[in-house]
Amino acid sequence: MTHGNLTVQSISEPLYRAKGWIMFAGVMSIIQGVFTILSIWGIIICWIPIWMGAILCSVSNHLKIAFETENEHELHASMGKLATYFRVFGILAAVMIAFAVIGLVAALAIPAFVRARHAAMGQ
Repeated sequence: MTHGNLTVQSISEPLYRAKGWIMFAGVMSIIQGVFTILSIWGIIICWIPIWMGAILCSVSNHLKIAFETENEHELHASMGKLATYFRVFGILAAVMIAFAVIGLVAALAIPAFVRARHAAMGQ
């Protein structure tokens, strides 16, 4: 299928060449999720890297089919899944930064509070 001079292959070719790395990243994310299960906190959040890995594996599969069969619907599906992956990644990054800031503030404020409390009790 063509749109002007563009074909599904010409549009998907850069990502098609990276499909192996996309699959590799997906598998590594799934493995990370499995190892995350080993901690108490990890039991609660392990599904996130597993889900993100499954999304990347699906992206790779859809890209392969789209490129090799010139299927626009497969290309669209792969791009939609890739968009989902980056949305989830962005949300997770924002949450992690928020937790880091909260942790930093707590690490600085709690010792100062304890020192102030000891000083007040000593007077």
